[in-house]
Amino acid sequence: MKHKLIAVIFCAAGLAFFSCNRTEKKEEAAATTKKDSIPAAQVAANKEMELQEKKYAADTTNYDNRTMLAAAYYNAGAIDKAIYQFTKVVDHDSKNVMALGNLGNIYYDVKQDDKAIEYYEKALELDPKNIDMRCDLATCYMNINKLKKAIKLLKENIEINPKHEKSHHNLAVILKQNGDLKESEDEMKIYESLKSGKK
Repeated sequence: MKHKLIAVIFCAAGLAFFSCNRTEKKEEAAATTKKDSIPAAQVAANKEMELQEKKYAADTTNYDNRTMLAAAYYNAGAIDKAIYQFTKVVDHDSKNVMALGNLGNIYYDVKQDDKAIEYYEKALELDPKNIDMRCDLATCYMNINKLKKAIKLLKENIEINPKHEKSHHNLAVILKQNGDLKESEDEMKIYESLKSGKK
């Protein structure tokens, strides 16, 4: 399952730090159904979860169904169930990039950076140019104060895609935290230029 970009997840040196792989909680998530005041996005996630549970129950040996069930649990906020199912998928197929990446995403979301790093690194061995996952891995490195690794990863991202806005932005934040103020300012200018060019 592909995630939408950009959710504010960290604040350092007065700058918001962006995630590249998270689903942004938009205003529609706050919309409620008239019937029971449950957020509309949660109602949809719960329905998807029920649908995937039925599919999985019909064939528990189908790992595609198990993967979709894990994703539905994740989207519905049933984190422990999502971890269990994605882990079972990885146990069955250690090269399942989607399951590895989503385990990284889950541990990233619950701020268990060491575990997120473990899964992101395994996924990136298989999909080394996944720029959004690399961006989130850099965030995890920053969170555990491995700034040099984070900076290196984001600079590599920019070599892969010089127009990747979030890599420029996050690099600016980390450089500022690292005391590299001029380079941070330059990266932020590039980010702002790329962002304004999209309007």
